[in-house]
Amino acid sequence: MIIKEDINMDENKAIQNPENTCFNCLKETIVHKINIPALGWGSQFDSFSTRIHLCDDCYKLTNSNWWKLKIIKGKDNLSGVWYEYEDEILNFVEQMPLPGQELFYNRYATGGFAIFHMEAQDWIDYRLGILPHEKCKEYGLYSPQEIQAYKERFPICQHPVNIIYEDGFKSCWCPFGAYGEYGQKVGLNICDECYECEYFEKRNTLIKDISDKDYKDYEIYYKAKLRQEEYKNRFE
Repeated sequence: MIIKEDINMDENKAIQNPENTCFNCLKETIVHKINIPALGWGSQFDSFSTRIHLCDDCYKLTNSNWWKLKIIKGKDNLSGVWYEYEDEILNFVEQMPLPGQELFYNRYATGGFAIFHMEAQDWIDYRLGILPHEKCKEYGLYSPQEIQAYKERFPICQHPVNIIYEDGFKSCWCPFGAYGEYGQKVGLNICDECYECEYFEKRNTLIKDISDKDYKDYEIYYKAKLRQEEYKNRFE
């Protein structure tokens, strides 16, 4: 997670006059306004259209052929369609300052894959990793704190076990809902259960292997065992 003190906030302010601002150098000037229509399956612009504004100097940093937006059709129905220079366009966008990327991916984005919009500064702050936890949850996003907790806690926590499935597939689950890859490695998907989990403790035993058919019973047993004193105080 990026630390707030390391960020120059003046360089990451949302653009106030996007119609006359270059997305790359962020200068207010005369700009080339390039519309990128949405395409269909096979394209990185599938159900996603947007715009990019570039001043003369920044336009010259690109290849003018990119902006002809020539459509390439696959040789068969399975290949779909795409713009000839999609990778080059998106690589250029990814090197732009975040205020320019915000305009491209957020404010000017439309289509089925761009129906979710954020306030401009919130989008930038989220990419910087400084949008507050509560604000992230308003957008239905994992907060930087939740992401950090999962990556730091899951691999060293006492509670996860390896799950072995009948077909040979393996994974790793915590009885409290977090999951990852076999061997207690974090997965591609973020789990928010690790954030502020009251049961977190560093591992002091070897991780167990549990069959998938036994896991539900193990989960009930493990939670009861862990909360034994609490249950005794409540019910005995």
